[in-house]
Amino acid sequence: MKGQEIIFKEVLENIGFIPNSIKTIAIRPNILGAFSMLFTNIKSFSSSKITTWTGLKLVLKNLRWTLSARCDSHLEVPAYLKDLIANVASNAAGCRYCEAHTEYAAHKNGVSIEKIKQIWEFQTSHLFSEKERAALSFAMAATVPNQVTTEHHSKLKVFFSKSQILEIVATISIFQFLNRWNDSMATELEDVPLKFANKYLPYNWEDGKHQMK
Repeated sequence: MKGQEIIFKEVLENIGFIPNSIKTIAIRPNILGAFSMLFTNIKSFSSSKITTWTGLKLVLKNLRWTLSARCDSHLEVPAYLKDLIANVASNAAGCRYCEAHTEYAAHKNGVSIEKIKQIWEFQTSHLFSEKERAALSFAMAATVPNQVTTEHHSKLKVFFSKSQILEIVATISIFQFLNRWNDSMATELEDVPLKFANKYLPYNWEDGKHQMK
């Protein structure tokens, strides 16, 4: 808890209260630590009282949380499923760069080509389990505009713990950051994921603005 208290204290000093969103993220201290450092570097407050020593303590805390999370493997959502979650969210957001990357990563993490080709039939394809369908339906609904309902959460809770659900939401959220970054910057798609996407992604996938210059 001491690590969270460092972050809570800085937030309290900067804006005068601790947002409930921060308290929710704090269920997974490693995610809170990483988020705090990312947020501070992108949108540091002009009145920020964060010192070099405080920042160093936060870095060390985040390292410890990250190592602890890796050891606590029963809480983790499988890597391949995170890739599929990120893929569905990226596709719904229209980011072809992240779509290609996440499908390639999913295959590297054990997802078959046949399953990749049926990603948009996940609701009906026999290749997807009910657990996967619950996660992917949530990912699709969690894009902009957000359409997540209590029913989505109810279905997730059948298969995932509260901590795992937070991990799923974090996966979707970080890829929404990347979706906006890569689409806005028209990031050039690398040769490896480009060839993979052209060969295996369904529905006549195109690289669009991410074409090699």
